[in-house]
Amino acid sequence: MAKVLAYCIGAYQICSVVWDSCGSNLADKLQKLQNRSARLLTSSSYDTNADYLFEKLGWIKLASQRKITKAIMVYKSLHGLAPDYLANMFVDRSSITNYALRDTSNKLALPQPRTNYLKNSFSYSGVVLWNSLPTDFRQASTLHKFKSDCSNFFR
Repeated sequence: MAKVLAYCIGAYQICSVVWDSCGSNLADKLQKLQNRSARLLTSSSYDTNADYLFEKLGWIKLASQRKITKAIMVYKSLHGLAPDYLANMFVDRSSITNYALRDTSNKLALPQPRTNYLKNSFSYSGVVLWNSLPTDFRQASTLHKFKSDCSNFFR
């Protein structure tokens, strides 16, 4: 049973970009499933704090995992490590205007959504997440450094 739960959580972490736009109700249910699986794997009671168990197991909460995975996909898209169709989704903010603005260093242009469909898309939510990261993260020279910075930032 423990192997099945660990496999399910691992499969979710791989598909976290797909599950990122799920509603808050479904996200809460998935988080409760992860909490229950942590309690089951550690043979803990139902009252045990899940945060303590996650530290003990070395797990990251699913919401944080989704953010980390999305940020990594945006980084890969911007640095030529992803397919071209993903790289074409993002436009550098400084290339849109001729004005020298203060807040354009390594930031992306945010598309103006007219529907919730666009707000839930990777092209919009990825830009929002990327622009919210600290400047030194966005300027990371290697993927490994970016991954470690994001993992520490979102924990």
